[in-house]
Amino acid sequence: MDALLSAAQWVVGKALAPVADGLLEAWGATKNLGINIEALRMELLLVKATLETASHKKVDGRGMQELLGKLRDSALSAEDLLDELDYFRIHDELHGTYDAADQHAKGGVRDLALNARHTAKAVGKLTFVSSCYWSAANPTGDSGEDAGQRASCCAWPRARQRPRGNSSSTPNANQEPTLCGAPQRETPMLGFNRVDFSERMRHIVEQLQPVRKEVTQILPSCDRITIPDVSQSRPITTGQSIEPKLYGRDHIMDTIIHDMTKGKYLSSDLTVLPIVGPGGIGKTTLIQHIYRNQQVQNHFQVVIWVCVSLSFNLNKLLEEIKTYIPRVEGEKDGRLEELIEQRLKSKRFLLVLDDIWEFSHGDDWRRLLLPLKTSQAMGSMILVTTRFPKITKMVGTTNHIELQGLESEEFRKLFLAFVFGNEPVRSDQYFLLEIGNKIMEKLRGSPLAAKTVGTLLSKDLSLHHWRRVLESKEWETQTDANAIMPALKLSYDHLPFQQQQCFSFSALFPEDYKYSATQLIKLWIGLGILQPGAPNQTLEHIGSNNLKDLVACGFFKEESDDGRPCYVMHDLLHDLALQVASHECLNVHHSSVILEEIHPNIHHLSIIMDGVDKISLENLQRQLRKLKTSLKVKQLHTLMLFGEMEESFVSILGDLFREANALRVLRLDKISFSVESISHNFSALVHLRYLYLGTKCEREMHLLLTISRFYHLRILHLGLWCQNCHLPKELSNLVNMRHLYTPRDELHSDIFNVGKLRLLAGLWVFRVNKKSEGFEPSQLEHLTELSELGIYNLENIHTKEEAAKTNLGEKIHLEKLTLDWDSERSNTEPGVEAVVLENLQPHRYLQELCIRGHKGSSFPTWLGDKVTVESLHLSGVSWQCLPPLGKMWGLGKVILEH
Repeated sequence: MDALLSAAQWVVGKALAPVADGLLEAWGATKNLGINIEALRMELLLVKATLETASHKKVDGRGMQELLGKLRDSALSAEDLLDELDYFRIHDELHGTYDAADQHAKGGVRDLALNARHTAKAVGKLTFVSSCYWSAANPTGDSGEDAGQRASCCAWPRARQRPRGNSSSTPNANQEPTLCGAPQRETPMLGFNRVDFSERMRHIVEQLQPVRKEVTQILPSCDRITIPDVSQSRPITTGQSIEPKLYGRDHIMDTIIHDMTKGKYLSSDLTVLPIVGPGGIGKTTLIQHIYRNQQVQNHFQVVIWVCVSLSFNLNKLLEEIKTYIPRVEGEKDGRLEELIEQRLKSKRFLLVLDDIWEFSHGDDWRRLLLPLKTSQAMGSMILVTTRFPKITKMVGTTNHIELQGLESEEFRKLFLAFVFGNEPVRSDQYFLLEIGNKIMEKLRGSPLAAKTVGTLLSKDLSLHHWRRVLESKEWETQTDANAIMPALKLSYDHLPFQQQQCFSFSALFPEDYKYSATQLIKLWIGLGILQPGAPNQTLEHIGSNNLKDLVACGFFKEESDDGRPCYVMHDLLHDLALQVASHECLNVHHSSVILEEIHPNIHHLSIIMDGVDKISLENLQRQLRKLKTSLKVKQLHTLMLFGEMEESFVSILGDLFREANALRVLRLDKISFSVESISHNFSALVHLRYLYLGTKCEREMHLLLTISRFYHLRILHLGLWCQNCHLPKELSNLVNMRHLYTPRDELHSDIFNVGKLRLLAGLWVFRVNKKSEGFEPSQLEHLTELSELGIYNLENIHTKEEAAKTNLGEKIHLEKLTLDWDSERSNTEPGVEAVVLENLQPHRYLQELCIRGHKGSSFPTWLGDKVTVESLHLSGVSWQCLPPLGKMWGLGKVILEH
């Protein structure tokens, strides 16, 4: 119930966001919508106040749950509607239009005419699927009014519908480069129906009022909650190592290492030793300590680690195994099995297969062993971890090892280490231990439970907090001896709501996924989870802090992937994410079971196709067809596709998502087909915040022109298909854009009028070109959200006033700055360049500074005095004397190049 209440409050808060600053109401007043917007705003405020009152009461029961669900659904409808209105407001502001399509002077007579026309549209709206509709570009030169009348007969375009005229086959009027050589299509204009919006707002208010009144009447009879909400306290980290000491498994570890290097397994050609136990019991941790042991590393000539997880994909496993084995002299190209056999022929190896769940085919295990058994060296080992005893019987060549919960004394040491760190328990903390002992009894010796609950207790070393943890109702559901989900769920419940959502939406990713901080934070931004905090905090900072807190609480673990930091999640925690998000998120993969009854509040969907064989593909296709009959596609806010998709899926998905027009997040990974073959109304996704397009075919380069109309878009990630593209001029219309990821940094230099993107957080390449409108130094003046900036062709700036227009000193979030003069320029003016650099002073706490090609005679006075950096890169500078690097406080890295 608490989760549903918090979710409803969050949705209402998001719905109110467009009217928070008064801009939408002011614009609505010019459209005769002001009264309607105000009525809806007031009703949402009343709902918000009602939910705030409910959060301080003890609310329970199926009836209240249903009422809260209805409030949430109506608030979602209000959010969609106000978001659409805000879209039209941005359009009018960008284009100086009236009613988002017409460009005539405003006037009372015209207002009457527009009202009459909009009313006629509303009456004849039988074929409309939304209050918004797209009209074709006007190639005939008709007046905007006539074009608008023709457009009133149009619904949303069908897939691949082209605008009329020859705009798709002729260059643009300014003779700009086409996108990857493909002809540019003219972007369709957007129509607006005032009467329809009024009707929709009135309908939502009528939906909200009776439900809100019912909830208000019930609340007085609910008992007030007197216990403070400890979930709002910030977690305090204990300083524990990411790789903690191995507790209670020393004997098992030493025995396995001895038997592998000196004992009974040394005389066998290949031994498979399975280690079995429930999730979170420490199987992987034990094997990691064995794998990293120096004696083991010295004994085996090749050591290999592969995480298998849900899908035992033989080809994928063989490919991963091959990458660990060094090439041998004279090896011959061939199948994966043949290459592995050649490379391991004379080597003793250790192969770890971590977390096997099942085999796709009965003989896959036998096929995997074939190239491994050919090694002529004795004593090779395969260590297998699994949750399932049946797997041990299928793979083991010796008796398996079953891990139980830790013995009480060792578990106590581990638990207290997570609570108190490496420090001994002080005498003034002994009063907590009696309750701590009772909590430890409930954790069943699970190391993972010790970490999550121990970290939870460490946040507040007070009797009140520990009693609250002990008496939580979550413990009452713990019936199975090995069930630790309630322990994990308890820790989840004590997270702040924003962090709960950050964690729960990880359910949309595949299990064993290696998350980057960027992926997680950008998804949270796209979903609207992150709310603005202090004035000097960006959404990215807030997201980073949430991620650090989740790591500290044990929900994510920080690792390295080929030298790059990444985050992983224990499979049991991923199960927890699926459980807590089940009322609004659905994760579909080849082995999942789709119920006939899909939860009515599903708004977020991911489909995972990695590691899927032919039989599994057929199963997935059947599930997707079944999904079509039960999923409310119109209310989807998130669609994420992982893995490569066969052509046979395109028609199924295209049919399934035909009406998915409310999307906020769209991620298409490794696609090789038309985007519009899945999202037929792609150009109608006016709510879109986050768009990720992976590798794609090049037959739809006009897509960028459509994207430039997504005014709410915050993150745009373009895959390799955009390698040779030119960004369209209209891209600067994306006034809410924070991040643009492209396969080439140089593409950032194509952004025309980048100064309109005032929320942009990263601009890797900005080329100063005063001769071309839209690329002047003043474009940077108001980009105060930037965290990374590269300014190139600075030789085109000749005065201190022009340099000062970049306003670098006011960009307080800037962390990385590159200042670049063209090293091959024909003329240099050392005096001018010195003045220019002096007036490019960034704020004091810049982290990384790179200066290239500067021919001034001296370094800037601000460097090392008014500006301190952690990393300094100087290349091709002609300074006769370098800055006093030894006196620069905090400087840790210096690169000097001629």
